[in-house]
Parts: sequence; C-alpha cells; structure tokens
Amino acid sequence: MSQTPLDATDERILEALQDDGRRSFRNIAREIGVSEGTVRTRVRRLEAAGALRFLAFVDPSQLGRRVLALVLVRVEAEHQQRLVDAATGWPETTYVSSLLGRADVYLQVICADNEMLWAIVSRLRALPGVLETETLLEMQVHKFAYRDLAARDDA
Repeated sequence: MSQTPLDATDERILEALQDDGRRSFRNIAREIGVSEGTVRTRVRRLEAAGALRFLAFVDPSQLGRRVLALVLVRVEAEHQQRLVDAATGWPETTYVSSLLGRADVYLQVICADNEMLWAIVSRLRALPGVLETETLLEMQVHKFAYRDLAARDDA
C-alpha cells in the first residue's frame, strides 16, 4: 500500500479539517495563507488518494445506545478471517481489528443495553474456532480524537 506524501500545507489543511470538517475552503485558506483553490485541489487529491474521508460522528449515547464494550477474542488461526468477516457484518460492531499479543481480534460494539451485549458476545462465542473472549465495558469517554494521522514525524 503506497502512502500519500504530505507537505506542510497538506498537514495544516488536515489539522484544520480535523478541528472542524465543515469549515469552508476559503476559511482554511485564510488561516494558513494559501489560496482557496489550493485548499480545494489538495483536499480533492487527498480524498482521491484515500488519505482523507469526511464522516459524521454520531454520539450513540444520545440515541439510546448506552453500552459501549471492547471485546478481545482469541481464535484459532484458521478461523480468524471467518470471525472477522462475521463480526464486521454485525450492525452493533463499530470497529474490528486483528492484533498481535494476548488476543487475536479486537471488536468495539455499541449496544442499547447489557442484554443486547450478552447476545452479541454469545453470538461471537458460538463462532467456530473461538477459544476465549474478554469483554471490557467502557464507562466514560475522556477523550476521543483521531488526530495522529496528520501529525508530523519530526514534531
């Protein structure tokens, strides 16, 4: 997978968008001292390269989904991809990744209640090759930022 090279202007644009993804190109251009066309062109280039996506963050706790759980799974190697494929298709699953360490797969799930969480963990445990699960309940979010992608290596 090739990386998109970033210069200082790209990084400043990304930082501005991370603070507020709805900011106008004109506003960003004024802040960083380039033309609006420069910002527009660079944002389109970063989007086309897959380095930038615009998303809406929805707070699930405001929508009745108040149980956020982190599930660590140990699974037999030959069944890992099947587990990943299944879990990524579940609507309650918001994040799935493969790990190195004491667990093989990490899932983040958001549920309306503990009953729904139990159903998800039970569904997970019933998958072939699952050896063990560990469920951690998130009680309070103190910081949520997805910023390090634009951080400069030399900073």
